[in-house]
Amino acid sequence: MKKVLSVFLAMLFCLLTVSLAVSAADGVYPVEEKFSQNGPNEVETMTFDSGEAAYTYYKIWYPKNITASSGTYPVVVYCNGTGMTDADATTVNLMTALASWGYIAISNDHESSGNADSASKGLDLLLALNEDPSSIFYNKVNVDAIGICGFSQGGSGAINGASEGKQPNSDKFKSICALSAPHKGLAASILQNTPYDASKVSVPAFLVAGTGSTDAGSAASSGICPLGTGLIENMKQINNDNVVIGRYTGADHGTIQASAQPYVIAWFNWTLLNDSFSATAFVGEDAELYRNGNWQDVYNKQSEDLPENPDPYNPNSGENMAATKVLLKVAKLLAKFLAILGKLFSIGL
Repeated sequence: MKKVLSVFLAMLFCLLTVSLAVSAADGVYPVEEKFSQNGPNEVETMTFDSGEAAYTYYKIWYPKNITASSGTYPVVVYCNGTGMTDADATTVNLMTALASWGYIAISNDHESSGNADSASKGLDLLLALNEDPSSIFYNKVNVDAIGICGFSQGGSGAINGASEGKQPNSDKFKSICALSAPHKGLAASILQNTPYDASKVSVPAFLVAGTGSTDAGSAASSGICPLGTGLIENMKQINNDNVVIGRYTGADHGTIQASAQPYVIAWFNWTLLNDSFSATAFVGEDAELYRNGNWQDVYNKQSEDLPENPDPYNPNSGENMAATKVLLKVAKLLAKFLAILGKLFSIGL
């Protein structure tokens, strides 16, 4: 009888192993599949005046049955991309999805969110409501499970929001997700003026981008969030051992938020709530994200096979050096012209 039972258990184990292997080969990814759908909660929103000149409101997305629950809820604060508001369809979808899975998510209509001031003030509002007995959010915020997420310039906002000393409540954020955050040089440039220092971040971080040329760059352009100077460099800089990066194959700047959404939710579930199912996307030799055929260039702080010089743009190439020299000549001529104008006006001509 024992032999029969042993043989049966061995056969069952083999069948399970084969089944898992077939599922992986067929592109069945349980975490991505689960969070591609909204969760069990109906979602409602509430809007509050910001009292700010640069943006007009905050919007809180939350489970409809929040007042009937005795528990607290994790929080995600969201930062918009340049020139965008939370009315963008992909943002509405993400905020709705988070709330449907049991989060309180707060957004706003700030179109220049990279310095994280609006995110910081939004969190202050939510924490104040958590202390207000007349609010439906009274004692509903899990103050130990607060994350920050942003797209494009908002990715800079996510980094800045959690950076030590950047905002008064930066230490409240326990996890970040930056979707196509501009590389450090672009963020600090006159085009963005939202510089960040990733070394000031000491919490877990999920950094993603697309492989399209707007994100990844080309021979003539650095791109917004290239693999090397964007994802890998920031991963190295962040002062935490739990940093995961990856690129969605075929996605570009405008589609990365929708493409990455299932794993964004899983990331916060794992890092804020220690959810073991969500963790399987990121942890272990067979972690789902690493074998997901939709993703490439997935690495973490422990990866030993990081590519060297992976970005297509080389500012020292002949073509780009020539373009740079032309720009420098134009800049010098302009400076001389302005100097001459200055002299003419100084003598009253």
